[in-house]
Amino acid sequence: MSDLFLRPWAQAPLLLAILAVGCGGSTGDVGDRGIPEGSLGDEEVREQCQADGAVVQGVDVDGDGRLDVRHVFVSTRRRCSEFDFDRDGRPDLTRFYDTDGERAIREESDFDFDGLVDQIAYYEGGRLVRKEIDTNFDNSIDTWMWCSAGLVSRAERDRRNNGEADVWEEYREGLLAEARYDDNNDGRPERWEIYEAGVLRELRFDVDRDGRPDRREEVPPEQAGVADDRFTCALLPQTERERGGAGGEAPAEGEGGVPEGEGSGSEGEGGGSEGPDASAASTESEPSEGRPF
Repeated sequence: MSDLFLRPWAQAPLLLAILAVGCGGSTGDVGDRGIPEGSLGDEEVREQCQADGAVVQGVDVDGDGRLDVRHVFVSTRRRCSEFDFDRDGRPDLTRFYDTDGERAIREESDFDFDGLVDQIAYYEGGRLVRKEIDTNFDNSIDTWMWCSAGLVSRAERDRRNNGEADVWEEYREGLLAEARYDDNNDGRPERWEIYEAGVLRELRFDVDRDGRPDRREEVPPEQAGVADDRFTCALLPQTERERGGAGGEAPAEGEGGVPEGEGSGSEGEGGGSEGPDASAASTESEPSEGRPF
């Protein structure tokens, strides 16, 4: 348990927060941040943070009068949570829960603390299955990823930032197997890269623009380079912890930029759903550093 509950002076802002919003309080703007252009997800799940009869419970960690952690409950079920890591009054992570109130079904992250969503992660059965990322922070999704067993299985990218994918990638066990490029912006690939075990082996070109490759060039081994590491579906890619494995579950407590004691989207214990009580609102650690690419 966090020592937040062992220090009497630290309990005051927490208790004030519970009293202020725990008895018939409004959900306010919980879960109502705008979604970047290009998202393919079903946004109806976001409405569960605005449900009738919802109760907001939270904690003011630094005593500035603003809640840094907020949980929305309907009856005894937790519907969503918001975490403000940089204490600016705006959520940096919003998590929407499955019917058990424990496992995440969707998470929205603001990596650069500008109040806009930069990544949306989707879960099924507690496992990360898809991500949408705004890699250049222009409030438009430009990278879509599909995940299997914790590894990227497919990806699409928008290089021109016009809202349309122009790169399509296929992966085998997290290693790039094929990349297709639309270089003339007609919606079809004109160039292919073929990989074996993640190493570039062949280039293909559609010279007559009929949608099929008609010229091939082998890539000499000395020019092929080496295979990249397996591409994981980590929430904050390329930290040491994430490079060590490809679990694919939603982050456990205290990991992946989620405050310790704040529950998780993973199967198993998670954060619990016993209803709004003080222990559900504690927060301790800061998010891990990271950028989506």
